[in-house]
Amino acid sequence: SSELADQVYKEYIEKAENSTQVRDGLLDTLGDFVFVVPAIEVARYHRDAGNQVYFYEFQHRPSSMAGVVPEYVKADHTSEIAFVFGKPFLAGDVSMLTATEEESKLSRTVMRYWTNFAKNGNPNGEDLVHWPQYDQDENYLEIDLVQKASEKLKEGKVKFWIQHMEQMMNEK
Repeated sequence: SSELADQVYKEYIEKAENSTQVRDGLLDTLGDFVFVVPAIEVARYHRDAGNQVYFYEFQHRPSSMAGVVPEYVKADHTSEIAFVFGKPFLAGDVSMLTATEEESKLSRTVMRYWTNFAKNGNPNGEDLVHWPQYDQDENYLEIDLVQKASEKLKEGKVKFWIQHMEQMMNEK
């Protein structure tokens, strides 16, 4: 609806001072609507059903993206997959030959988290930054060259979208 478009404009673009900020606002709009909010809703449903949930945001822009995608594209959807499967260590793989030493370390770290989770249902282990369980505080792990526990990913934007989705459902 045009009312929703107006609200999205106010939330993401209205304060933009140049075309770069408009572009970033549009990218954030799409990313939040398509990826962030649905992922958080699924995590909440699983948590509320009594399951252990570990949520993360992958934040590292792979060096292999240089010259392939524009600089304003940071960590893209599925960027972590190459690190989960140790792509920096594959012989003869030209796409990641540019992996830095820091990225090789990141890949080892991510592989350990994923392996621990597969073995034990818990990603934590010795010499790893603690990955908090996603609970009512909505704790999650920021995965970058340095990992950091955080909480309530994009809280304001999530509330915005959930409120508007509920309104749209009620109008039907």
